[in-house]
Amino acid sequence: MKVLNYASDLAVKTFVSASAAGVEELINAWMLSKPNTFVNGLEFTSTVNPSTSKLEFAAIIVYQPSEQDQS
Repeated sequence: MKVLNYASDLAVKTFVSASAAGVEELINAWMLSKPNTFVNGLEFTSTVNPSTSKLEFAAIIVYQPSEQDQS
């Protein structure tokens, strides 16, 4: 039996913005540029930047890169 290791094909992309809408716009632009990408997971969070004491929003996407998008 052959076992495939799909985890070796995964990549991570992080988006950070001062607003939730800003993160959404960044994700939309990225997804439009990579239409064949399969997203395996998405984490959306907010945090306070310790250096500026301002609220930031972040999204972390785990995805499988597509050979069609790697040009």
